[in-house]
Amino acid sequence: MNVFRICGDMIHLFAMLMLPVAMWRRKSCAGISAKSQMLFAIVFTTRYLDLFTNFISLYNSFMKVVFLSSPYGTIYLMLYTFRTTYDYKYDRLRILYLTIPALFLSFFIAHFYNIIELLWTFSIVLESVAIVPQLLMLSRTSKNKSIISHYLFALGSYKAFYLLNWIYRYNEYDFFDPIVVVAGIVETIITFYGYFSIFIRTKVKSGPIRVVVTDATSELAYSLIFKIANGEVFGTQQEVILYLIDELSTMEVLEGLCMEIDDLALPLVKGYVKTTKLEVAFKNVDAAFLLGAMPNSENKEKKDFLSSNVKTFKLLGEALDRYASKDVKVLVVGNLANTNALICSLNAPSIPKENFTAMTRLDQNRAQSAIAIYLGLCTNNIKNVTIWGNQSSTQFPDVFNASVQSCDSSKSVYDAIKNTQWLEDDFIKIIQTREQAVIQARKNLAAISAAKAAVDHMHDWWFGTADGAWVSMGVISDGSYGVPKDLIFSMPVIIYKKKWTIVKGLKITSFAQNKLDLAVKELLYEKEEALEVCNPCCVLLLPDCKT
Repeated sequence: MNVFRICGDMIHLFAMLMLPVAMWRRKSCAGISAKSQMLFAIVFTTRYLDLFTNFISLYNSFMKVVFLSSPYGTIYLMLYTFRTTYDYKYDRLRILYLTIPALFLSFFIAHFYNIIELLWTFSIVLESVAIVPQLLMLSRTSKNKSIISHYLFALGSYKAFYLLNWIYRYNEYDFFDPIVVVAGIVETIITFYGYFSIFIRTKVKSGPIRVVVTDATSELAYSLIFKIANGEVFGTQQEVILYLIDELSTMEVLEGLCMEIDDLALPLVKGYVKTTKLEVAFKNVDAAFLLGAMPNSENKEKKDFLSSNVKTFKLLGEALDRYASKDVKVLVVGNLANTNALICSLNAPSIPKENFTAMTRLDQNRAQSAIAIYLGLCTNNIKNVTIWGNQSSTQFPDVFNASVQSCDSSKSVYDAIKNTQWLEDDFIKIIQTREQAVIQARKNLAAISAAKAAVDHMHDWWFGTADGAWVSMGVISDGSYGVPKDLIFSMPVIIYKKKWTIVKGLKITSFAQNKLDLAVKELLYEKEEALEVCNPCCVLLLPDCKT
């Protein structure tokens, strides 16, 4: 045994033990792919079938036992001990896409045609691509990836030393096995390419992104800005420059907020700008959180409420059109979010309408939580709850296509709850009136939960949704589900590479269709009233923005 083989074995041993030890210390498996670990379990199981029949040395048997037990131990910790921290929605790739081609290829390249040789060949081929699910998962999550970076580097280094070992053995003993050499080269390239593209190239090439937050001194912004600055929205490797805008009368409070940002000493914050001027706040921004809206009151007519907000969001749209990046991602939070987002988009014709969204994620989170509480489960177990329609009391929280997930099973929410009356009456009323219930209880608007929802919305827009999962966003309608085109309507969407797509083909019951029709009617009314307001010249939003 030469020094290259020993170094490769030790690094491989370190890599295999690294994950379970790190999970146990952190009490979390966030960012780790269970599917890659399953593939490694298959690899070592099929490779070491001779563990109890062919003794070579104590060293050899010890290493085989460790490599066999490590992935199984890791899987157990992920799916049982720390299952609530497993990011299953980002662990997308189906392992059959890798195992079946590897098995098929093994039949063509095996040295001999017996079961042991075929399984050995299969294990060599499969190992070369077993890290792929982990790499794909890393590209979709913003969780802390430091332990995974060490793990990937160790795996790549182990195989690189094995390549040197094979070169040495060829020169010394004229030994050459094309299967292990080619598979080893493929594995080394995939692993190091993934490592450098995710951990090195990202740091070198990506500069800070510019993020604007309106109504920056509000309680909602106070909760949201820290999450943006801390990497919860755009990832823990993405630097940001914050653009904070509010009215002139709030500048003293805004100054205090900026002092707190300084005191946080967060490495991702590369600067901030506090301003009252739209042309300053929206200059080249990549993402926009539009929080401000005129508050409604029981004494104010809805038309007057609409009028106040339309004038505001007309100006914001014009500012985005004139100053922002043309690929800016815009999230409108301020109520009435759907119509506010529509007016904003109509006044920013140079920016795609698909880049304007309204937030209904808070309502989705509320609905998901209500189902989880009813069933006594974690919210992670509830999948594909949909909010249809408007950000108002006509919204329809729909669980007909939702499911309850566990480690080994999945069932519909209706089958899990078995109480149709509650699902189609009490549950809907709870979600539709939740905002007013929160306001009545805390004498103020929801802030922490709304900030969390804004984070969820923009994070998924940035990083994408998991396979088979969708989220609710107020988006421009394309006519799906009978919703008129050019309305901002909350629908189920999947997201890939920062582009959302409406989920098609979901079953809409007659009960659900009636709810959708109510929301359409309300939004058409709001659109008509808003467009009426847009015709006259608007008053300007901020004193310092006059032209």
